[in-house]
Amino acid sequence: MIRQADRESLRSFLTNDPFYTRILSLYESYGGGYDFVGFWVQETESKLTSVISRFEDKFSLYLTDDSDLEEISSFLRFQGAGAVMSARKFSLEIKADRVIDGQVLRYNGEYYNSVLELYSPEIKPFYELLQSCASDIFIVPEYMTFLSDVTHRRNLGKCTILGTDIDGTLVSGLMTVSETSSAVILGAVATHPDFRRRGLSRELVRTLASQINARGREAYVFSASEANTRFYQNSGFTICAEFAEILGSLW
Repeated sequence: MIRQADRESLRSFLTNDPFYTRILSLYESYGGGYDFVGFWVQETESKLTSVISRFEDKFSLYLTDDSDLEEISSFLRFQGAGAVMSARKFSLEIKADRVIDGQVLRYNGEYYNSVLELYSPEIKPFYELLQSCASDIFIVPEYMTFLSDVTHRRNLGKCTILGTDIDGTLVSGLMTVSETSSAVILGAVATHPDFRRRGLSRELVRTLASQINARGREAYVFSASEANTRFYQNSGFTICAEFAEILGSLW
C-alpha cells in the first residue's frame, strides 16, 4: 500500500543512503505544504519498505529488497511522472524516452584544505557560471526557478555554495543539492571553459567533501559520465552504488 508520508514515517528509515538523502532533504526543505512537492511511503505487510518524493514532475525513489516494484510502477504511471531516479539494481515496469545511467560515489579521502581563496558567492554569478557549462547532461534550470529554490534552501541551511575567483570573476564553483544531518550530496560542479585544466574544481570538491566528513556526515555525488566518474575518483571518491534516471512520458 502506498500512502501519504508524514514526518514520523519519513524519519523511520535510519540510513544515510544517498537516494534516501535526496528525499529527506527535500522534505526538510519544503515539507508537505506546497503543491509542487509530494511525499509517500510504501507499506508491505505492516512494514515500511519504500519512500517516494516528487518535485514538480520529477520523482526520487528509495527502494529496498522488500519493495513492491509492481505497485510502485503503477503509481508512477498514474502520477504521470516525467522523470524517475532510483538505484539501478531495481527494475521498474515503466517506459521512457531516455534512460540516463550513472554512478553514486562517496568521499573517502583524507581531510583537505585548499590553498585557494574560497568563498560563498551570490546566486546570480554562480548561475551564470553554470550556464557557461551547460550541456546535454548538465542541464541548467530557468533562472527564476533556480533562484527561488536555492534561496529558500540556503535560508534554511540546506544549501551551500562554494566558489573561487580569478581577477574578481567567479570562475569555478559547486553547491550542495541535498543536505541532512547525516549526509550531503554535492552537485552543480562547474568551471568556466576558459579556466579549465587548472585543478580548480578538484580543489573545491575535495575541500567541501572533506569538511562535510569532518562534521560526521557522508559526502556523495551522482555522476552520469565516465569522465566525471574518473574526476571524482581522482578527487578521493569511490563508487558505492549505481543509479538510473528515467526520462520522458511514462504513460
